[in-house]
Amino acid sequence: MGAVWHPECFRCHACSQPIYDYEFSMSGNHPYHKTCYKEQFHPKCDVCKQFIPTNMNGLIEYRAHPFWVQKYCPSHEMDGTPRCCSCERMEPRESKYVLLDDGRKLCLECLDSAVMDTNDCQPLYLEIQEFYEGLNMKVEQQVPLLLVERQALNEAMEGEKAGHHHLPETRGLCLSEEQTVSTVRVFPNTNWIILSLFNSCSVPILFFCCILNETDVFRY
Repeated sequence: MGAVWHPECFRCHACSQPIYDYEFSMSGNHPYHKTCYKEQFHPKCDVCKQFIPTNMNGLIEYRAHPFWVQKYCPSHEMDGTPRCCSCERMEPRESKYVLLDDGRKLCLECLDSAVMDTNDCQPLYLEIQEFYEGLNMKVEQQVPLLLVERQALNEAMEGEKAGHHHLPETRGLCLSEEQTVSTVRVFPNTNWIILSLFNSCSVPILFFCCILNETDVFRY
């Protein structure tokens, strides 16, 4: 520090007590006891509340949630520490998350806004309809919206064809119906085409479409 101090005058910037040890820490121009420096600047784990240990290279290594900036020891990713199934924050030791019927856990903050019943999610569906209507894309058809447990989503994910990319947690599933065109009839001297489809009951369904040019189909 480039100065001479009386023993009683050389004090820790954190606790204001004299520093008698031969080793001490510095931050800027301020001296600290090594223990005070660690308490002041060494990051603590938000899960176990302990100082985050150094790795084999002597560096402080921790994990952090990119949004919540929750810091935690890397070991908690392997020791079974639960995560909130909604916000993905780790469960701190001093608080308990709510256990759902399908084995997932939910933090108390997410529990306040959680939608747990199909009827409860209908207002959200209406908001989506209003949003699209504001874009002049009004959805006339009633689309079913259901809440299911994680097991149902995982079973559907396993049944999908290979080649799909999935995140570690499946949050939703869109169901679609595929139909095969079995008959195509083109009327001579007209721009009309009739497509004959068959549904699951083998009942033919007729669709009409008007061809505007060689590539564009208007409506059917």
